[in-house]
Amino acid sequence: MIVSLKGKSLCGESARWCVSDSGRGKVASTFQHGFRKPFIKSFKFAIGFTLIELLVVIAIIGILAAILLPVLSAAKQKASTTQCLSNLHQIGLGMIMYSHDADGLFPESGGLILWDQIDPITQLHGWLQQIVSYTQNTNIYQCPADLKGRFSYFNSGRAEYVIMNEFGSVDTKQIKYPSAHVLSGDTIWTGEGLEDSDKDDYTQNCVGGATNGEPAVGWQVHNNGQNILFTDGHTTWYRGYDANEMTFRYNSMHGWQ
Repeated sequence: MIVSLKGKSLCGESARWCVSDSGRGKVASTFQHGFRKPFIKSFKFAIGFTLIELLVVIAIIGILAAILLPVLSAAKQKASTTQCLSNLHQIGLGMIMYSHDADGLFPESGGLILWDQIDPITQLHGWLQQIVSYTQNTNIYQCPADLKGRFSYFNSGRAEYVIMNEFGSVDTKQIKYPSAHVLSGDTIWTGEGLEDSDKDDYTQNCVGGATNGEPAVGWQVHNNGQNILFTDGHTTWYRGYDANEMTFRYNSMHGWQ
């Protein structure tokens, strides 16, 4: 063994080790006679994408978007249609309760009536405002697909108008086919009619377009169709006028015209 008190190192040959005093207590091992010297190897990683890889990723994203966007759009339309059907169902309940308190008469529509205004002929608010004490909710008066107006539904008074040739309330006691008699539904009005809280079908057809009679207003609100409310309270989506399931008369199956 070799020991140096004043030198730079203290080494033991038999143990094959060496301690340096230059590090003030730090150990640097140098192994001899078949022992390997410890070392730390450094690695460098190159992170990135080639142009081809980026193009492949972009193409995959484009394909996924093309697949998913129509699905998401269809789901959104379905949700809108379902919410609208719920709105109409609640409106139907309000109208039925109103009729119970009005000797079987549904709300009477007049001319163009803004909310809180009175029609000069009927001396009534708009039909939606007439039933608000029963619905207790004005949010249901706007279809979720209607982004322009607050009042999205019409009051079908055609059966009474054909007989009287003037404004009037539909009488539930005269309706022969309540499951087919159209009571309300989606409609699309423009101009000043957007804010009309008293939309009706006295003199303009609101269901199915020209095939059901003219003049006609817009009706394709949901997936090229519209939701319809019937006198018995049920609601259904239709692609257009259905002569076998709809009527606008008291005692016969008849279109709007």
